[in-house]
Amino acid sequence: MKFIILGIIIYAVYFLFFRKSSLKKDDKKLKDSETVVECQECGVYTSVNEMILRNGKQYCSKECAELK
Repeated sequence: MKFIILGIIIYAVYFLFFRKSSLKKDDKKLKDSETVVECQECGVYTSVNEMILRNGKQYCSKECAELK
């Protein structure tokens, strides 16, 4: 019986201190991937992770980045 109670306490401590920090990191990644920017050439919105930055401007694809 003591081992079961000890196991529950260890699990609760792990969940309270270590699990929350990993969830916060995942939330930050999710928020970054949800950010979108407008292509300077065609006006299509693209996520920040997929955009192409060229000469200080943001483009949705290599084709749009090469047009100017």
